Amino acid sequence: MGYFSFTNIAVTLTTLIVARRIYWELTTGSRQRSIAQTYGCLPPKQKKWKDPFLSADAMIGNYRAIKAHGLLDFWGSWLKDNDAHTIWTKILGSPIILTIDPENVKSILATQFSHFSVGQERINLLSASIGKGIFTSDGAEWKHSRDMLRPCFERNQVADTLMLDRHVTRLIETLPTDGSTVNLQVPFQRLAFDITSDFLLGKSVNALSTLDEQNSASRDFVEAFDYVMDPLSEKNKNARWGMFAMFLPDAEHKRCVKRLQNFVDNIISEELSSQKNATTNAVEPSDPVPKPPVNRHLFLTSLLSETSDLVRARSELLNILAAGRDATSAVLTNLFYELPRHPTVYKRLEAEIRLHASPSSPSSPDEPPTYDQLKNMKYLRAVINEVQRIYPILPSNSRQAIKDSVLPRGGGTDGMSPMLVPKGTYVAYHVHSLQRRHDIYGADANEFVPERWLDPEHDNDAGTERNEKLRPGWAYIPFNGGPRVCIGQNFAMTQVMFVLVRMMQMFDIESRDDEPWREKITLTCSNLGGAKVGLKRKQELA
Repeated sequence: MGYFSFTNIAVTLTTLIVARRIYWELTTGSRQRSIAQTYGCLPPKQKKWKDPFLSADAMIGNYRAIKAHGLLDFWGSWLKDNDAHTIWTKILGSPIILTIDPENVKSILATQFSHFSVGQERINLLSASIGKGIFTSDGAEWKHSRDMLRPCFERNQVADTLMLDRHVTRLIETLPTDGSTVNLQVPFQRLAFDITSDFLLGKSVNALSTLDEQNSASRDFVEAFDYVMDPLSEKNKNARWGMFAMFLPDAEHKRCVKRLQNFVDNIISEELSSQKNATTNAVEPSDPVPKPPVNRHLFLTSLLSETSDLVRARSELLNILAAGRDATSAVLTNLFYELPRHPTVYKRLEAEIRLHASPSSPSSPDEPPTYDQLKNMKYLRAVINEVQRIYPILPSNSRQAIKDSVLPRGGGTDGMSPMLVPKGTYVAYHVHSLQRRHDIYGADANEFVPERWLDPEHDNDAGTERNEKLRPGWAYIPFNGGPRVCIGQNFAMTQVMFVLVRMMQMFDIESRDDEPWREKITLTCSNLGGAKVGLKRKQELA
């Protein structure tokens, strides 16, 4: 019995712990010290918590910030409190680096891309809802997904403004035009859903029809998507149980995921049947006139030619539908939140639209703009750039070091020396604070000022405080950057520009919302209150 005494067990465990520590110091520790010495790394500033073991105060602070819709400012305060652009901290025992230094962002997204992954935690979290696809994969799997998507987003594919106009016309039919108040957030989500599905699948999911409850199948799909993509909604278990949600089963989430899967499986089955019928008809002599080729490169068609794994095909479709719905609708909502609040900006943009979108008859702006006309509107792009700067759709992101690495800045008391990033460390780049840095964007960095994006040499109103063109580089990453830069950014920008121009051509738009912008974090980030406006048909179109 004495052999198994508490003292012997304690001594044995202590010996094992010490031996493990010595082994780590002689191997991993020695390697990391060598790297740090080679590159001149210095320790970064640290964010310390009252609870040094579990950082319970950090977790409680996060939870309270989420409930108050102030998580982005809470994270930003970690940097402000330490007067730093890069800090190191530990949460639940895991080391985390938080940075808003453009050079560090460039390093993890581009120059040292192979040193970092998106992290298994993110993959596991999103895969539970939308499966394994371009946003929930890494390495060779991610590259394969991206290669399949790339042909869909070539210029000749995204320049189809006639397709966009069909859906925007349908949107306008659903909106009140008598000046009564309408919140555009949900209609914009439905619009983005329809455009993305039409663009990539060749057919719309008819999400806009759910606004007047004409299509029950589409309504079930859209409502299931809303639940799955909004873990903090009042209907969602996470909102009811808060920090304890992770320990509880969510039967509704499983039901909604199943509804999504069934809906997309039906789309895939229809496409397979269509391909089979097309092949059969092609060899029948009774069909003397072949069908003309379709110019649009459909992702679904390409996907099914690349894989026979229908589960993977379904997951890829859910991945891109999720991104297409949330990203563009959030930008549009933010635009219609800000624009009516700034009459000077609104009038200047309206004048540019009249000049470029209807050059032959500016007094009758009833013709939809072409792709080339949209690209020629510099102030339009400045307005969208500014909204994406203040309200980034992905306000915070992270990468995990898959090998010992070095960031160019963050070390030392001034944060200007290199710093070591040990393997396994998460590096979070806080885009919300990065794109509001006063030393880059000026003292008015928190204000909506589209003129900052114009070239002072060609515009007297450009740059509220500067005499040269704004060149933020890696301090402006609305579509991320490096090899994983958003592959659909041109399509997204075209969609946003077209919808904004078309709405301003058709309506006089008035703000009906005195509430401040507050974050609503789902897969992306949008305004909790949406965009409440009043719409009236322009006099010349009435």
